[in-house]
This record gives sequence, structure tokens and C-alpha cells, in this order.
Amino acid sequence: MTDAIELIRANAPLLGVGLPLFGAALMLAAPGARSAWALASLTMLATATVAVDLAMRLASGAPFLSVGAGLRPDGVGVWAFTVQTCLATLVAIGAGAMLREFHQRAAPFAFALFLVMVAAWNAAALSASFIGFAAAVETAWLAGVGVAALHGDRDRGALSGALRMLTAGGVAGALLLVGAALTVRGAGADLTALTEQQPPAPGAAALGMGMMIAALALKAGVAPLHAWTGPAFGRVGGFGALALGAIGVVAALFALLRVSAYAMAAPAIAVSVSHVLLTLGVISVVIPSMQAVGAVNVRRLAAYAAAAQAGCVLVSAALGSPAGFAAALVQITALGIAAMALFGGAASLGQAHGLDALDGLARRAPLSALAVTAGALSVMGAPLTLGFLGRWRLIEAGVGGGWWWAAGAVIVVSLAAVFYAGRLIERVYFRRAGAAAVEPNLWRLTLGPALVAATLAIGVGLEPSLLLRAADAAAALATGPAP
Repeated sequence: MTDAIELIRANAPLLGVGLPLFGAALMLAAPGARSAWALASLTMLATATVAVDLAMRLASGAPFLSVGAGLRPDGVGVWAFTVQTCLATLVAIGAGAMLREFHQRAAPFAFALFLVMVAAWNAAALSASFIGFAAAVETAWLAGVGVAALHGDRDRGALSGALRMLTAGGVAGALLLVGAALTVRGAGADLTALTEQQPPAPGAAALGMGMMIAALALKAGVAPLHAWTGPAFGRVGGFGALALGAIGVVAALFALLRVSAYAMAAPAIAVSVSHVLLTLGVISVVIPSMQAVGAVNVRRLAAYAAAAQAGCVLVSAALGSPAGFAAALVQITALGIAAMALFGGAASLGQAHGLDALDGLARRAPLSALAVTAGALSVMGAPLTLGFLGRWRLIEAGVGGGWWWAAGAVIVVSLAAVFYAGRLIERVYFRRAGAAAVEPNLWRLTLGPALVAATLAIGVGLEPSLLLRAADAAAALATGPAP
């Protein structure tokens, strides 16, 4: 028994990819929506167990293992693998409340595509080569498009949102693949080639990394490359919004951070990559903040808020220091948890997506209101929340690196967030209940995952020491253990 457990632990990265793929294959034989949901939930619970165990071994200082199959764990990758797998587990469980969004025969395919998306993003978090990384990202993106499109059986607007994603993803895919090829030509096939030697063609490597970062920024919805986010989030169903918001965007940001960590470790291209990250980050801080202020759709507002937070992530990564990468890890985690709470809380509204649907929600569905409030406070960066912790770590890292103006970026995001997140809270608690009715059946199963996310958003902000130590440890091993 002990030998079997050790074998499983030694192959944790491989299981993180293989288990969801195996579950997706079994899903095609599922007789109906409920059995598909149960199988997806069990698959993700097993995968999350493997991921958490791997993260705990990272925190305890256990050595990394090269497990073959093109996978190689590193600090950022293990963190991403754990966070996105745990979020995906919450999404899978909460999706049981949204089964009627799909045709009975379409639900197994939707859950199968969701598991493929999770497996591919896990592969991107753990891949050892640029080509494998690019292939994993493209697979994840196409699976996400499929998840969004399958809601179109009940709402044709979802097909339009999926088409926007497909078009944007085609552009990003071309950039990513060409960028990966240039990076391989300029530095080598493995990610570690950037850190182990002087790139033989630094110009090609720098151009390739710039193209890869731009492609991943587009997939993560970073401004000004975020034209697809509003239509996609505004039109997909509740399950699609959860999958894309809490998993797709978050995992794309983790992927961007991971390749940036390797690029910033290469002196020949670090300055160029830092400039790209910094430019995109500053733009993404400003533009989506203004768009969120004027948003009238709950999901569009959440998408623009995520883009503004992504700007802070890129500014943190541009520092190129362990403190900067640790701040970025905390911020992406905060974003994923806030998205889970917001989208999960809004699921009780059914197909009503306008801000007016939130009016009086505290009286109609108090627990739903708590989830929305916790998510909004974290997005706002209110003190004693996980969102505040991420922004504070950015200020610390920026000041430590001599970037005093980084505090200004945080202030811009926070002031705008106070306005648009405050609007959500004001409608929930201080408006008379409107005509929109809460759908209790939708809220029953979404209640648990959304409240777990809400509890984490507040609880970790109150006692952040464990999270901060883990983030520092992961950032110190951002490109793997020291030789």
C-alpha cells in the first residue's frame, strides 16, 4: 500500500493531466446529465487531491522529480496546477445546479470538454517544452470554446460569444505557435534552455517570447486584447461563465506568468520582456477599469474587473523579482476565488444578467448575496480580503524594486473598483427587490462552492501567513530548483 501511494505521488504531474482526460473519455458513455455531472465531480475531486498533495510537498521542501511525458514541475507550475484544479473542482460541483442549461444529450459532451480544458491547462502549467506548452494552451482554448458553444442549444447568443472566442483564439494561436517556434530557434526546445545558457540567437528568442506573451495576454483577456471577453461572458450560460471566468482566464494568466518567469531569468532578453509586460500591464489597469464603471451586465462587469486585475499581475511580473512573482501568484489566486464567488452567486439569478437583477438580493437570497458581496469586496481590494493582500504585495514588491509608481497603478484599480464593486453591493442591500426572481433550484448546488470561495476570499485575507509563505516558496522556485 505504501509503495502504491509513493508511486502515485511520484507521478502526480502525470496524473494531473491523465485523470481529467480519463474522466472525459468515460464521460462519452454517460447516459445522462446527472451521471455526467457526478462523474466530472468525482474526477476533479481525485485530481484536486493529487494537486494538493504535490503542493504540500513543495511547501515542505521535497525535491522536484522529472516524470517524463514532457512534464517538468516548477514553482509557478505547481502553484498554478493546484489552484486551477481546486477551482475546477468547485466549478464541477456547482455545475450540478445548471444542468437544465443544456440539452440532455449535450451535457456529457459539455462536461467532457470541461475536463479536457482542465487537463490541457494543467499540461501547460507543467510542460517542459515550448512546443508542448503551446499545444496544451491551444487544446485548452478550443475546449473552452466548445464549453461556451454547447450552451447555444438553449440560447443562440452563446454561439455568438463562442464565435468571438474562436476568432480571437485563432489570432492568438497563430501568434503563440510562431512565437514558440522562434523561441525554440533562438534559445532551445526546453523552457530551462533560457536559464541554463546564453541564447544562441537572443533576437529571435526575444521576439518569440514577445509574441507568446501577447498571445497569452489575448487569451487571458488583458487589455487592449480583450474584445472577446464582454460578448463571451455576457452571453454564455452559468456553467460557461464559471468555466471561463474561474478557470480559463485564471489558467491563461498562470501560463503567461510561467513563461515570463523563464524569460526574465535570461539576461539577454529580460529587459525586452519586462517592457512588454509593463506596457500591457499599465494599459490593462486603465482601460478595463473605465469599462467596468459603465457596465450594466453583471458578467461583463466581472470580465472587465478581471482584466484590470490582470494588469496588476503583469506589472508584478515585469519586476522580474521573486517578490514580484509572489505578488502575481497571490493576485491571480485572489482573482480566481473572487470570480468563483461572483459567478456562483449570480447563478441564482438564472438568465437575468443585468445589474437590476441584483436589486434586493439580500432579502430574496441572503446566502447568494453573501457570495456576491465577498467577491465584490475582494475585487475592490477592501482591507482584510484576499484581493487587498494581492495589491499590497504588489506595492511592497514595487517599492522594493524602486518602482514607486506601482502604488499609483494599485490606486487607480482600487478607486475604480470601489465604484463598480460598490454598485453591486449597493444594489444587493439598498435597493427594493425588482421583478427578477431567484431560481432556488439553481442555487441549491451552487451554494456550497460559492460560499467556499467567499469564505476563502475573507478568511485568507484575515490570516494570510500560510498563503504568503507558500507564494514566496513557489516564487523562489519559479523556474525549478536551483542546480
